[in-house]
Amino acid sequence: MTQHPADNDCLTRATAQIVTVFEQLGAEHKALTAEAEQTTAKERRGTIYRMTECLAQAAHVLKHTVGLLATVHGMRELGISRQFSKDADGHDYSPLNTLGDPDQILYEAESYLQEVAYKLDKAYAPTRKYPGLATARCPSQMKQALYSLRTALETVSTDLHSHYDEEAAGEHSSILTLLSELEDRVCRIVPAQSSGPTADEVAAAIRANPHIARAAAAALKTATA
Repeated sequence: MTQHPADNDCLTRATAQIVTVFEQLGAEHKALTAEAEQTTAKERRGTIYRMTECLAQAAHVLKHTVGLLATVHGMRELGISRQFSKDADGHDYSPLNTLGDPDQILYEAESYLQEVAYKLDKAYAPTRKYPGLATARCPSQMKQALYSLRTALETVSTDLHSHYDEEAAGEHSSILTLLSELEDRVCRIVPAQSSGPTADEVAAAIRANPHIARAAAAALKTATA
């Protein structure tokens, strides 16, 4: 039986990335669920519910994708790839179909990963009334999730198309671009705001330049006049 260790290495890497996506979606889903429960505006709450549902659907598709990749992995290890039954002369006998086609299952897995990308894009589609809601509540986790999804899709697509369909190698490029743009748009990590200079820093500045204290006193006097 023919084995495909190099191909299965790709599947192993892709599966690890998909597991990362699944894990990282948890923090965002939890944050959105809590936000929906605390939101009183009906339309605003509906938008957050839609975001939460899209994440849940994406996680559901990821679950099935892992199963598909595991099936492809096992079939390759066992050397199962479109074997026909044989007639008495040893020729392929097609009426009984074949044992299975791992390549076709891999195509399905690739389409599932693309579906996850569309689900996440839908989750963060800005609405006319509440465009500010279309941002990640847990940007670090979502950034990792989108990066891992992009890596998984690229790995699966490269494995599939480089071996079986080179002409289709560029078909997934638009999805990769979508994921990159989505990451840039919704995963902006806002720097922590400074609380201002400490008392020691203010005292040190005054000691270094006494004019600062006089200027501050004059400004306060003017402000309270």
